[in-house]
Order: sequence, then C-alpha cells, then structure tokens
Amino acid sequence: MTPIYGITEAGMKKTGKDFKVLPRTVIYDPELSLSLPVGMSVTSGINAIAHAAEGLYAVDSNPIMDLMAQEGIAALGRALPAIRATPKDAGARSDALYGAWLCGTVLGNVGMALHHKLCHTLGGSFNLPHAETHTIVLPHALAYNAEAAPQAMARIVKALGGSSAAQAVYDLASDNGAPVALRDIGMKESDLDLACAHALQNQYPNPRPLARDAIRALLQNAWEGVRP
Repeated sequence: MTPIYGITEAGMKKTGKDFKVLPRTVIYDPELSLSLPVGMSVTSGINAIAHAAEGLYAVDSNPIMDLMAQEGIAALGRALPAIRATPKDAGARSDALYGAWLCGTVLGNVGMALHHKLCHTLGGSFNLPHAETHTIVLPHALAYNAEAAPQAMARIVKALGGSSAAQAVYDLASDNGAPVALRDIGMKESDLDLACAHALQNQYPNPRPLARDAIRALLQNAWEGVRP
C-alpha cells in the first residue's frame, strides 16, 4: 500500500472524489513536546483554551462537551505556568497535552463564535500569527460575551480562578510571557476599521449580537493590550 503523507491508503476514508485523511490512532507523547519553546507552548495552549471557551457558549453546546471544555481549560491553566517555570517538566507537558486533546475534541463537536470569527479575520486578512492572535483576542471576546453567556463564564472562572473569565485568560497570558497586544505582533492601528468591517460580514452565531461600535472598541482594546 502506498503511504500518503505518512498514512497508508488502508488508513484513509474515501469521501466522494477526494481522500480525507483520518488517522486511526493519535499518540500524545509528552516527551516529544519537551523541547517545544516555552513561548510557543503558552500561546498554543491558550489557542486550545479558546476552542473550549467558545464551545461553552456555542449554539449547539451540550453537557458532555461542557464538562470536557471546563476540564480542558483547567488542565491547561495548571500546565502552562508549570511549563514556564520548568520547561522539561514531563508532568506539566502531559497535562498540557491532556488539556489540548479535550479542547480539540470540543472544537470537533460544536460550533465556534465571535472569537474565531475575529481571529480568522485577523489571520486571514492581515497575516497575523495564528496562536498569538488567539491568545490576544480571547480575553476581549470573552469580555464582549460575558453578560450574554454567564454560565459559560462561570465555568471558565471555575477552571482558571480569578474574578472574571476575561481577566483570568488575560492574566494567564500576561503572567506567562505571551503577547497581549495586537500591535506587538504586527497589526497596524490604521487597519482596525477594515478588520471591524470584515468581522461584521458573514457573522458566526454568537450569544451577543455583533454591534459595530462595540466590535471596534474590542479591537482597539486588543490592539492596545488593555486588560479587560
């Protein structure tokens, strides 16, 4: 059998005219992540938290995904500070992979909302780095949705501690050396109006309706790195 991108044809499922790669088994080995730079580990971890956080207020959320989302956020909330303190801590790396798997499972089962719309806009239209963009935008997206999704916010607070979901995520990033301002990853302030206009097109379902002035203010805060 001919291997395609490391997976044999027997391990692939044919869908119409295309082949969709479906690995039968994924092995999460913390030893393989020991040399991953701390900065990349932190932003990748908060990127994963974003999947779970938005899953908590997705229009098609369900109790099982909610449990997995909260547990995934909690695991990463424990792991990232420990990784920053001791990058080769195998236990912390294992916790991070456990959390990443949970958050990825949530992403695969429910829809996403405002945060992902904003990040897709910023990454796709302005060529910003993926994980860093998610890290910076997530606290502000959570603050935007806080009053419209109180149960989701309560779960995030329970997972991370603190007094608000938005501040807990911001502090997790800031305290562990991750960027917290769009201006620090290449976003121009002069492009914020265009980003706002793009974000309002083809809107994703969201617990709070998207209002132009409020989204523009969100982007300004994210650009400046203001703590929500």
